[in-house]
Amino acid sequence: MNDEAFEVAEGVLAEATRIGLAPGSIRYYQSCCRTVIRFCRSGGIDRLTERAVEEFLTAMDDRVRRDEIRSALRSNLEKTARMMLEFQQTGAVVWKRRRPASSLSASGTALLSSFAEYVQKELAPGSVRIVVAEARGFMSHLDRVGRSLESVTVDDVRAFLVEARPRHASGMGNTVWAIKRYFQFLNHQGVTELKVDAMLARVGPRRTRALPCFTPDETDRIVTAIDTATPRGKRDYAMVRLALSTGLRCCDIVSLRLDEIDWHRDEIRLVQNKTSTPLTLPLSAEAGNAIADWLLQGRPDSGAPEVFIRLYAPFTRLTGPTGALIMSRWLAEASVSHRAHDGKTFHALRRTTGTRLIESGAELALTAQVLGHASVESSRRYIALADESLRDCALPLDSFAPAKEGPR
Repeated sequence: MNDEAFEVAEGVLAEATRIGLAPGSIRYYQSCCRTVIRFCRSGGIDRLTERAVEEFLTAMDDRVRRDEIRSALRSNLEKTARMMLEFQQTGAVVWKRRRPASSLSASGTALLSSFAEYVQKELAPGSVRIVVAEARGFMSHLDRVGRSLESVTVDDVRAFLVEARPRHASGMGNTVWAIKRYFQFLNHQGVTELKVDAMLARVGPRRTRALPCFTPDETDRIVTAIDTATPRGKRDYAMVRLALSTGLRCCDIVSLRLDEIDWHRDEIRLVQNKTSTPLTLPLSAEAGNAIADWLLQGRPDSGAPEVFIRLYAPFTRLTGPTGALIMSRWLAEASVSHRAHDGKTFHALRRTTGTRLIESGAELALTAQVLGHASVESSRRYIALADESLRDCALPLDSFAPAKEGPR
């Protein structure tokens, strides 16, 4: 590419600088721009086009398969390439969140959209996301092996499940359920006549285990370790305090809007992301004061409606692994032992709230109501975490005389 490529890259980076991205982020996108330019030069591409971007993404997909780059870098390279193309075509670029384009064909993408509309009439939004994601994975599998939905066989379904199994350590229940729902839709639409219900009638039960909550000592160490003298600390402290006092999921906390807090009544009124059901919870003094400190002393000036936003431009709502980053940072500061897959995540704050409610003598129905569970069955797992309460329920063994039997 000629000097025009550098002008395009400079235009993208100038916009990144204008909106106030951190220097480290600008250097990162500068490196991404250079990757795009090197690819175009090596391929003799003089000017960015839609076709050139697609060729670039295909090459990056090959690098992912060869484990040369991670999928996260591939996504950011796609974002960079599309911004460069936008600047070349329009002379400007709008910095916004850009989801990676689907690798499926236009007809496949349309079919998934129809499937989403088909299931959203009877499933909660969180369940819709699960079944659509699994259906997308199945279709991507068919594309990789050169099969189509019209000619799909039982062996194709079995091969997909075998391929997906390592990614589902807790069981294949959701995947099997999603594939059954997808084939019901495909049968209804006349896309395929293959019936999978008989094949998938018996699936191994989901392996559940009582993931740990934080002990009172660990909870105290975590909240004490958070440095509330910094904007990041004020935000993280408010989020942790809110999670501990309400048991809200991380997704509900990061999407909490300013108008969902009633400061006069000390209440929070929101609609849960997972279930789409409304929930009203009391706002404790500790959580309320922490949120007020963040809003007044730490939150950047922004028109974003969410309470918790990014600390660096663009000042929009938090996205990505927010909870994991928060816990990784402050668990280390609090010297709380933590290793991969040990359950000490942001969601463990929710389990801690549920366990403390059970330990305080609250009925299971009340615990389910506070946690926003549609059924008390979802809250029963928290009983297993209340060790001391379970010990109180245990029957003494001293009244049972041991009997010694000789060999027969």
